[in-house]
Amino acid sequence: MWTTKKEVYSILRRASDGCFSLGMVAHLETTLWEKGVWMYPRLFWETGVLGQVLYLEALAVGLSTTGTGCFFDDPVHEVLGLTGLNYPSLYHFTVGGPVVDKRIMSLPAYPGPGVDA
Repeated sequence: MWTTKKEVYSILRRASDGCFSLGMVAHLETTLWEKGVWMYPRLFWETGVLGQVLYLEALAVGLSTTGTGCFFDDPVHEVLGLTGLNYPSLYHFTVGGPVVDKRIMSLPAYPGPGVDA
């Protein structure tokens, strides 16, 4: 998890420089009551499918993307005017121009046997 407020705001600042950024929320309580608890992981699966489509479409037009695993429920709720815990953030996503982050190592997708990743 994040250790300082500066790290959190650093992530938000990078996301805000993209073409667009979105947060996916779900009407959780009603969905679970109507469909059953099995729907909980399904909601995350569905947001992942949407994220995969965003990855592929952005790549097709020369953009880059990132899914963000750090959720900011309170700021999202504030912007959308939501209260309570019924609309949790499930997935955040940003699309924009590629930025090289030297802190992250890139390797071929399948380096093959004998290659120490």
